[in-house]
Amino acid sequence: MKKIALFLFLFIFLAVLYQMEGIQQMDNAVVKGAEDFRTEPFNFFFLTVSDIGSIKVEFPIMIFASIVLLLFRKFLPAIFLWGTFYSIRFINDELKDLFHRERPSFDALIDAAHYSFPSGHAMNSTAFYGFLCYLVLSFTSSKQRSRKWWIGITVILIGLIGMSRIYLGVHYLVDVLAGFSAGMVWLLVIIKGYEMIKSTKLDYLR
Repeated sequence: MKKIALFLFLFIFLAVLYQMEGIQQMDNAVVKGAEDFRTEPFNFFFLTVSDIGSIKVEFPIMIFASIVLLLFRKFLPAIFLWGTFYSIRFINDELKDLFHRERPSFDALIDAAHYSFPSGHAMNSTAFYGFLCYLVLSFTSSKQRSRKWWIGITVILIGLIGMSRIYLGVHYLVDVLAGFSAGMVWLLVIIKGYEMIKSTKLDYLR
């Protein structure tokens, strides 16, 4: 609960912070500064990374992961994976409508709809890939070295997805940080709910 409260506080803090004039100027400077680093190889790399954080990549991954889980009769993890995928998107849409922050009005490399705060890619990826990583770790031995690799790769991937949105010019830095924090709040809530149900005697769902 302490971790949930911490990330929730961070999100609220960022929601207040971005409305300050000095922070808006900083956000503008970061987006404009990212434009100076644009090259064709970087453009290709960050467009690809951004796609990994989109529904067109996450949905097929979810389908594949669900099939694997069902083959091993892991019904509860499959249910929660789908729940995470859709619930985080619903929450993000509601938050965007609540804050109504306009996207950066600079030289964006792609078109992006809806509002800017919090970043959907950062928020959705944190919850979805975070829960996927949690499931992988829950099915592996605590002594396996690969656990650290799974955590490291997941953290780096989520971080790069958030960075890509700034590089592409469709989000501010604070949007991305808020997306990470809100995504962590929901990820921790999902994991808490999953572990509570798993600890019951609903054997047929495990």
